[in-house]
Amino acid sequence: MNANGYRTGAFGKLHHYPAHDAKGFMVAHLMEEGRLGESEPFLRWLRARHPDVRKVWNHRGYEWSLDFEDYYEYWIASEAIAFIDRTLREGRTPFLAWISFQGPHGPIDPPHEVKGTVDAALVPAPVRRPAAEQARLSETVRYRKAREPQPDEGEEIMAKRIAYAEEIVAIDAQIGRILERLDELGEFENTTFVFSADHGDMLGDFGMNAKGPFPYPGQMDIPLIVANHPAITAGTRSACPAGNIDIPATLLHVAGDERPIGHSRSLIDLASDSPDRPRNVIYSEFCDSMRVVDDGEYRFAYYPFEGVTELYHRKSDPACRHNLAGNPEAAAVENRMLEHIVDFQIVAKGVRVEAHDFVPAVQAELSRKDPWFRERIPVAFPLSRDGVAKLEAAGFDTRYNEFCRTRELLRSYAPPYWIDET
Repeated sequence: MNANGYRTGAFGKLHHYPAHDAKGFMVAHLMEEGRLGESEPFLRWLRARHPDVRKVWNHRGYEWSLDFEDYYEYWIASEAIAFIDRTLREGRTPFLAWISFQGPHGPIDPPHEVKGTVDAALVPAPVRRPAAEQARLSETVRYRKAREPQPDEGEEIMAKRIAYAEEIVAIDAQIGRILERLDELGEFENTTFVFSADHGDMLGDFGMNAKGPFPYPGQMDIPLIVANHPAITAGTRSACPAGNIDIPATLLHVAGDERPIGHSRSLIDLASDSPDRPRNVIYSEFCDSMRVVDDGEYRFAYYPFEGVTELYHRKSDPACRHNLAGNPEAAAVENRMLEHIVDFQIVAKGVRVEAHDFVPAVQAELSRKDPWFRERIPVAFPLSRDGVAKLEAAGFDTRYNEFCRTRELLRSYAPPYWIDET
């Protein structure tokens, strides 16, 4: 985005390592949960207002102990607004503002100004798993559950879930401040918004807390919204699976840069009636502890080195309570989903296929998982016609690779191959 002429700023949490690295943003005012120690920008700002403060977290139970204007989410929004004001005042548009709020996240500490604003009756109780399913969990999940015990019923867990919702109310208010400022500046209609989250929180679902190598909706099913772009009809929902991996290509699309970036796809394209690069299955991972694929009908998780799998039918079991893995009638689906995981591992490392093995069926499936494969994989033969003739004149038998026939066959496919004639 810098190279496309945008002024770029990051506000809040980048959550990368090393924490001081702004990852190329021209401006960075960070709140990294204390990882920056005494140099953390938010901590320095807060100490200027409250000299007795010793840390970024200041809360009692499920409540921030200072005023709303001292809250880190308020500070993040204020820094973003100041960046937008300065950018427009200096005539340095366009701009990219990465505004990364800390919550909703532990410690769950909404300001007292939003306490009581959530209708408790609308907050769902934790999802429970049938007792018979417990023994089929991976050891990774069972260990995390034992290490981070979390009550899954009663007043305590509901109080936590309500406070989590109140954190969302506090963040909504900050987003509102940013939108109102853009409107005051006359730039609202000129701005595209991408709204997402890094993950959810189990909050007692299946008796677990926080995040981890879990394929469950409480953690994985996050909001992902692109708004205010002229190519998107309001209220459109993508028919293709989509995820945070698509944010980079979406931002570049807004900037008019259509070059591929990794395996990211533009959400603007995915939301169209006929996407140029549709997706039929999406991949996710949690470190090397879990691999997940989801095709909209099934979600499948594989725990490497454990030999444990989970399979959920998303339409009949949206909460992922009933693991179908191991059922004979689900074997074909399991196999297909595991094949998807293997394919994505190959795509991630970089596809290498000998030209004569790069048959149309391989290309067709590869194009669904990596629509830019032709830009990444120059397919070349090692020999020209003259090279074959010279080898044959020297007594070598070159018929084993059927070079000439294969080349002409490849040319009959459209538009797949670049052939090195040299």
